[in-house]
Amino acid sequence: MKYIAYCRKSTESEERQLLSIDAQINEIQTKAAREGIVIDKIFRESMSAKAPGRPIFQEMMNYIQEYKECVLYVWKLDRLARNPVDGGAINWLLQQGVIKEIKAYDRSYFPADNVLLMSFEFGMANQFVRDLSVNVKRDNLEKLRQGGWPGVAPIGYLNNKADHTVYPDPATAPYIEKMFKLYATGKYGVKQIEQILYDEGFRSKTGYKVRHSVIHRVLKDPFSSGIMVRHGKYYPGNYLPIITKELFDQVQQAFENRQHTHKEIHEFVHRGFMRCENCGCQLTATLKKGHVYYYCTNGKKKCDQHKKYLREEKANEIVAEILEHLQVDAELIEMAYLAKKEKVGQTASYLEASTDNFNKQLEIVRQKQAKLLDSYLAELIPEDVYKDKIQALNNERIALEQQQKKAQANQPADPLVTLERVKNVFLTANQAKTKFLEEKNDGKRSLLEILLWNLSLSDEKVANVSFKMPYEVIAKTTQKGDFATVQGRQESNPRFRFWRPKYYHYTTPLIYPN
Repeated sequence: MKYIAYCRKSTESEERQLLSIDAQINEIQTKAAREGIVIDKIFRESMSAKAPGRPIFQEMMNYIQEYKECVLYVWKLDRLARNPVDGGAINWLLQQGVIKEIKAYDRSYFPADNVLLMSFEFGMANQFVRDLSVNVKRDNLEKLRQGGWPGVAPIGYLNNKADHTVYPDPATAPYIEKMFKLYATGKYGVKQIEQILYDEGFRSKTGYKVRHSVIHRVLKDPFSSGIMVRHGKYYPGNYLPIITKELFDQVQQAFENRQHTHKEIHEFVHRGFMRCENCGCQLTATLKKGHVYYYCTNGKKKCDQHKKYLREEKANEIVAEILEHLQVDAELIEMAYLAKKEKVGQTASYLEASTDNFNKQLEIVRQKQAKLLDSYLAELIPEDVYKDKIQALNNERIALEQQQKKAQANQPADPLVTLERVKNVFLTANQAKTKFLEEKNDGKRSLLEILLWNLSLSDEKVANVSFKMPYEVIAKTTQKGDFATVQGRQESNPRFRFWRPKYYHYTTPLIYPN
């Protein structure tokens, strides 16, 4: 048999708990001595029992389950638990006989006792905690409404225990006022203020530097201006403010100005499109002395090209020269478009005539079937002749319907729309160089996102270039064909039918004339 004691005090403040716990231990040991018992182990804990999770309590429970037969001494039953989880665990061990007896100062509890009584006492302890919480919240709310602060005074203030009010701390209040004035100027950040005040002697209660996170919290809290905030609601305080409401508002405006002040973001035109031919890494960009330079990132740590810088003006010239390879004679585009449009119109007329022809032939077959049925019903032809003829007509009808479906499947949905798109692609390619040179940086980059896939450079010269589809086809065809040629390629190869560029990546070496 093991004899153990559990003593608990709700508060974790050392100066308020020791006397209470020692008093409990003295009473328990006196009671045990009268019964001729020596306590084997005493468990001390300074923690609220309103919720599960007490480490010493769990240690005691493990001890009980290890030794099985235990007698547990407590000052009162509510020292063990004030929540239904811990209370249920104690109750269960008692019912199972693992705890042989629970001895409180006024009575004992045994496994054979009525469980309702013990459950009722644990329930009363739990209800006491719940009522206490409600009462405390109600009292705190009423104190806020009356202008008092229900708690430990924030930094810069002290608690007056005599009348339960707060007042400015003579040692720290001047620093609080100065931090507000410094930040209101807009010239200092929170970390700078942290160092300035530290150099001037501002310290926490424990003597350490007051961190910028604390300073930030003070600057955002209107408490120093005489306004208390609790649960999102504002209450006017009846204590002496350290700063004015006007100064607090100036600080909040300074915060707002800082949040909307961003560093200038440079949208470099060619970043993401150019690569180093030597190592395959992308070229990044930097701004130095008002000029933009591109250079290899040297991500693989084996390239000597990263020491060479390409001015953006030079990069623009290179790209403009590349875009010149997309140019097609505008008059030729228009002529080819009109010719192709006429051909599409002729094709559409042919398809329309073909459809009408199928419909007429199907109607003739239906009429023959109707006449054959009328002759059979009038007993003008025998049944065997009727069946043979009707079967032949059904076969002819089915064959015509299949031919009609096949012809419709091969017919483009809207050839004129496709033709217009192809024309617009050629016009975009034809105007690419001129538009690129005229546009500002954001316009240049938007155009490159449409046309250019990748550009490889070596010693500031073009090594390879690839365009997005269908401009890659135009680049290959510019000097070798015309609008109709590309249109023909598009029709004959489904891979060229307005695809998503990211799925196709071709590389075309550029050959510049001497």
